[in-house]
Amino acid sequence: MNEKIFMGFVANILGIRICSIANDNASLDSFEQQNCFEKTLQPMYTAEYLHYLLENAKKEVFYEITDYLNTNLILFCFDNTCYLLGPYVKNTFSSLEMQELLASHKLPASILLPLKLYYDQFPQLSYSMIHGTVLAAMRTFIPNTPEFSYRKLTGFHEDLKTDKLILESNNTYYQIIDRYETENYFLRKISDGDIDGVRMAFESIASNYYANTSQSQRSLYSTDWNGFAILRTLARKAAEAGGCPVVKIDEIAQESIQKFASARTGSELDKIQKDMLIRLTQAVHDTKHMSQYSPVIRNVLNYISINYSQDISLHELSDTNHVSEEHLSRLFKKEMGITLTAYIADLRTKKAAELLKTSMLSVAEIAMYVGYPDSNYFVKVFKKRYGMTPSAYRSY
Repeated sequence: MNEKIFMGFVANILGIRICSIANDNASLDSFEQQNCFEKTLQPMYTAEYLHYLLENAKKEVFYEITDYLNTNLILFCFDNTCYLLGPYVKNTFSSLEMQELLASHKLPASILLPLKLYYDQFPQLSYSMIHGTVLAAMRTFIPNTPEFSYRKLTGFHEDLKTDKLILESNNTYYQIIDRYETENYFLRKISDGDIDGVRMAFESIASNYYANTSQSQRSLYSTDWNGFAILRTLARKAAEAGGCPVVKIDEIAQESIQKFASARTGSELDKIQKDMLIRLTQAVHDTKHMSQYSPVIRNVLNYISINYSQDISLHELSDTNHVSEEHLSRLFKKEMGITLTAYIADLRTKKAAELLKTSMLSVAEIAMYVGYPDSNYFVKVFKKRYGMTPSAYRSY
């Protein structure tokens, strides 16, 4: 087999580095110099440890090596040659996590920027994607190539001393690993307030589920109250970890429960779950955005977001926050750029606009829902904000 063609095939498909590696000082020293950023954080990228791995590695095994930085390598032997694939990463760079890591290893903060540049040069891939591509490439060159087992190395010497290999089954180990990585990524994106990330992760989880379940199982899933309860609980805890006020989380969760109980079709149930996740993530995003405001204004914004459909008076807000009405008015205008009254009206009309596009409620019902008992006054306020009446906006 031509190993250069094999390596080029894998590298071009995955966009990842791959090299053949010999167990000699020159090859291992060269790999360490090119790929090891900091020995303290990446002991398994050093020539010493790679030498030990090559001496003890077994055939027909993919060894995934993960360092403290959460960069990864895969070592495998194929057709009497050993290959190192990577580095690659599974998540985007987190400055906060890296700062904590540097501090715990007594490394200076000055290396954070070069560390980010080092990290960002690597492709973001999942193990299952790599496994499938490399195995397909192997079988292109040698059709009877057997299935490879998987072993994850973090403790390294201790990991290698055991003979417990993970073998393929109906649900292969790499699929299980990838599923858990996707689920953790999904929850982390809720905590980050990353709406696009949550959408993609949820679609990935759903597509994996539907790809591995029968039609009868899918219908059970669609009406599974316990499954919804588990998803709701995990999402709530992720939103709480992201700093979202628990009152806001509970409001979103309770509304979703009511909608779920009255839904009739699988597509309705799926939409309710997805909407709940997006709303929780948006709430986290909004909370993080509010960190720029003073504690008083954050309290006011949180209160308004929950009670916007009720009568909200300046006196009530100032009294609750132990400041004068004059001070609160000045502070709100200074930090928000608009008056308190204008902000409440803007929020109410925004909510009304969403309902006009997504519900069958009448204009009068929507007006009442967002806090305008007088529907004529609501039409006037809405037209001032959007330049058209609610009815015209709905059909626009």
